[in-house]
Amino acid sequence: MALWEIEPVADWDDPNWQSRPQWERVVVRANTPAFARAVARVLDTTAGSREFGDEHPRLGSGFASEKLYRVKPLADAGGFAEAGPDEILSQTRRLVSSGG
Repeated sequence: MALWEIEPVADWDDPNWQSRPQWERVVVRANTPAFARAVARVLDTTAGSREFGDEHPRLGSGFASEKLYRVKPLADAGGFAEAGPDEILSQTRRLVSSGG
């Protein structure tokens, strides 16, 4: 099974983020880049959350957008095992400072 690195391609202030969570780096074990995106979706979708009204549209996962993230083969396995189930092996969420 292949190891994939998912990283942002959009600037942090790009309007395409539309209030979605922002991840600096995600490492996924999956057969294909498309499936790596699907596996990573759980990071930015909250189970059981319901959004009502026009002010809270369901935007879907940012990992599905090629405008937000790229998926590339992981250059250095760095201790991650290629054998195993499809899963997220590592994640780093962008820390947003609160202040100007």
